[in-house]
Amino acid sequence: MYALADCNNFFVSCERVFNPSLNGRPVVVLSGNDGCVIARSNEAKALGIPMGCPAFQIKKHTNPANVIMLSGRHVMYRDLSNRIMRILGEVGLNLEVYSVDEAFFTLPYEDNEQNHKLLTSLVKKIQQYVGVPVSIGFAQTRTLAKIASHVAKKDKNNDDRVKGLTDAGEINQVLNNIKINDVWGIGRRLNAKLLSCGIDTAGKFIMLPSSYVQRIGNINLVRTQQELKGIDCISISSVDIAHKSIMNSRTFGHVISKKQEIADAIISFAQSCARQLRQEGAAAQAVTVYIRGDHFRQDLPFYSNSCSVRLPSHTASAMDLAKHALLAFNNIYRENFTYRKAGVMVTDIKSVDELQLDIFNGENDVRQAKLMTAIDKINNRYGKKQIVLAPTLTRGEWAPQQNHFAPLSKTLHFYTGMSPRYFSAYNSIEQREDDKEENEMDT
Repeated sequence: MYALADCNNFFVSCERVFNPSLNGRPVVVLSGNDGCVIARSNEAKALGIPMGCPAFQIKKHTNPANVIMLSGRHVMYRDLSNRIMRILGEVGLNLEVYSVDEAFFTLPYEDNEQNHKLLTSLVKKIQQYVGVPVSIGFAQTRTLAKIASHVAKKDKNNDDRVKGLTDAGEINQVLNNIKINDVWGIGRRLNAKLLSCGIDTAGKFIMLPSSYVQRIGNINLVRTQQELKGIDCISISSVDIAHKSIMNSRTFGHVISKKQEIADAIISFAQSCARQLRQEGAAAQAVTVYIRGDHFRQDLPFYSNSCSVRLPSHTASAMDLAKHALLAFNNIYRENFTYRKAGVMVTDIKSVDELQLDIFNGENDVRQAKLMTAIDKINNRYGKKQIVLAPTLTRGEWAPQQNHFAPLSKTLHFYTGMSPRYFSAYNSIEQREDDKEENEMDT
């Protein structure tokens, strides 16, 4: 028996943990540069604000003054997510973290009533210990469990926020009311194909012959159909699979023309890629850098380019990757252009256990590995940005434009382990304006 725990309106719920005054009010969380809506409270959904809506278009759906817009604080969201996953891991077996706000796990009992009681207590425990509301669904397969959690979240009469789909008659009734695009594994293209065939609900989908389903999609679509029929055939590895590539990129808060500012951003991105490589016990031998202008600005000339550089050997050293990323950047940077986005991607990734020592540069590789290990230990203990490459001490002009941070709770540092220095970026708009007025009065 599988269960899926799904945090309700996760980013908004995290903000409400530290700011209870947001409860019962329409709240949206914005993406980088305060561009689009990436999370909505139920009150905001009721106003008709769609997911992915550009922030400046909220006025098309409602009065923006009635909506509280917040810039995302992903460090805090990740920390609360880790706390929830640890609680789930204490109860469930074979925890499979699917996303920042979702996780599958296996239930320990065969009796459905026992499982329901266990999950009800788990929902209450997460609410008490973390403060984030969670809905849990359980069924014979992961796909059905995900549908059950969806039903538990939408059912306003379900106070315990737990739903089990174990009865065949109830399952058929629920599937007949579930839209086909709400089924896990069916994306936009498959949804369009199925709708063109007159398949608009999950109930109609499971009635199709398997051979016909495979012609519409592929074997994965057949597995989705089997899962809806109660046949367990989709697995998610509880061990993370090594990435074939790792990318770190950013859209700047505004267009930048200074070469050094963009170079600092490139170094920061390379440093982040190196840190993720070390976390996965891997190393890379190729670095790709891209830069791009703002194609929305008709008054500025547009330029976009990328360049790849191959390293002498595989490495996870931040200094080596940053050095070669700068070489690639220097090859594609052009004067008299402005830039809005840049990124670094590392490829040709292998596990460190598979690597052979470079006969010509082995001693330096060993020193670099020891240095990175020491830096990681310090950063893991005192905060990931305590020791960084010098050009990344401040984000400068390439920092994202985020002007909707809520006032910080004084307990946030102790609760999440955020570096106090990191908090200077999160002052509320009102505080920034007050400080500005005080500085003007002093001058």
